[in-house]
Amino acid sequence: MGEARRRKESKRDWPESDRFDAEIELYTLAPDPSINGARINELTGEDIFPPLVNAIMRTFRAVAGKCEFFVGFCVGDGESFTPIGLAVIERLSIAKPNASLHVVPIRHEDIAWDIVIHHLRTFTGEVLLFAFADSDVYDAGIGPIHYSKSVRQFDHQGNCVGRLTVAQRNEINAKKAAILDRPAPPKFYPMSGVDREDAPWIFRVGTPAGKFLRTAVWNGRRNYAHEFSPEALRWVGGARIAVVQVDSPVGVNRRSSLELTHWLAADFDGVIHWARDTETFESILRSFIRLDLAAESPPELPDDYNPEVVILAANPDNHSE
Repeated sequence: MGEARRRKESKRDWPESDRFDAEIELYTLAPDPSINGARINELTGEDIFPPLVNAIMRTFRAVAGKCEFFVGFCVGDGESFTPIGLAVIERLSIAKPNASLHVVPIRHEDIAWDIVIHHLRTFTGEVLLFAFADSDVYDAGIGPIHYSKSVRQFDHQGNCVGRLTVAQRNEINAKKAAILDRPAPPKFYPMSGVDREDAPWIFRVGTPAGKFLRTAVWNGRRNYAHEFSPEALRWVGGARIAVVQVDSPVGVNRRSSLELTHWLAADFDGVIHWARDTETFESILRSFIRLDLAAESPPELPDDYNPEVVILAANPDNHSE
């Protein structure tokens, strides 16, 4: 099936209630006077900022269709963050006390914006944090927010912020390109006292046979050291779910996560790709993002949902992941 036809077919016969492609509204959170230089110094354990300096943070109340949540953007690796990153987490915890923090680490510039818009459209939790590996990845993930037609920004007083024009974007890019002496990478500090969760990655897949299902990607990290979460089963739904352990990055020797999903769809209602480590996890994400698969939210399921689960190993000799 040709790529254009595959994309067209994948959009058929899927509940419209599960899709959200409308404009996302981001309302800037008002500065909190308690988050100043003194508080950041306390969080890092180091004397970094003057005590009374105020932290400038990118934190918002997001409205995406029927969903409303808080979201922040900072530099970090998902486990530790810059001093401003710790301030962002502090501001989110003030906005929504005791809520779980869903953290999305982003390491690659070429898919940074895809990851951001995916989660803004599909997130169903309460607090979301994007952690970018460095300033370049941060710019790649944040920049489109200022001009994308998918996002509308408001300041903390509720005033709509105008989108950047093409000329303004070109001027910003030119100034960035002219900067030759780059500063040293910032130091990261561990995050403590926050209940951290992984944000779900869920895609809608239409098979050549005409079946439609959800497929999700789970980051096992460190050789499957993280126990598989039963909550991930609720990401895809269905009476029978395949959980596929993926041992190495895909795209090697023509291995394809999409082809494996098509193959498993004959016997399963949902597929979860469980990556051995972060490198493998990100390779699966990149393959799905580049295929322009539609993003999905988890289905609505009863509290006593109890599907049949089959765990499989994917390797080059086993119909190939």
